[in-house]
Amino acid sequence: MSQSYESIIMQFPLFQGYTAPGARMLLERGEVKEYEPGEVLFREGDEPRFVILLLTGRLQVFVERNGKDMVLIDAMPGTIVGELAVLCGIPRSASVRASERSAALKLTSQAFRSLLLGDAFLSERIFRQSLRTLIEKERSLIDSLNPAI
Repeated sequence: MSQSYESIIMQFPLFQGYTAPGARMLLERGEVKEYEPGEVLFREGDEPRFVILLLTGRLQVFVERNGKDMVLIDAMPGTIVGELAVLCGIPRSASVRASERSAALKLTSQAFRSLLLGDAFLSERIFRQSLRTLIEKERSLIDSLNPAI
């Protein structure tokens, strides 16, 4: 387990109050993976088998329409992606790719749900972030439909 990932997790607002053992426990529940620029982590329509906690780098959440990619949000470290599909039990609503070299904690759907059930304060923070993400995606879509004049 990387000591640096533990300290990174403890700095994320989502995990405020986590100690090194708590961050280590979180890391042990999943698998840290590294992604190269352009690598796709999952695609729109995929079954929701896992969520991603971005540790380092940057990810793009995007949809492809009419042969063009529309970026909905740029995910920064500390962001969880793929959680809405897991929470709702529906296919992925967007694709995610690394826009730069990135490291992420991949948590299975079951591990993510267990995490939520075991920590009410973290659950509240994750739900709050998920709703913000949903609103950002909605704004991005609206803005793309109504370009500024």
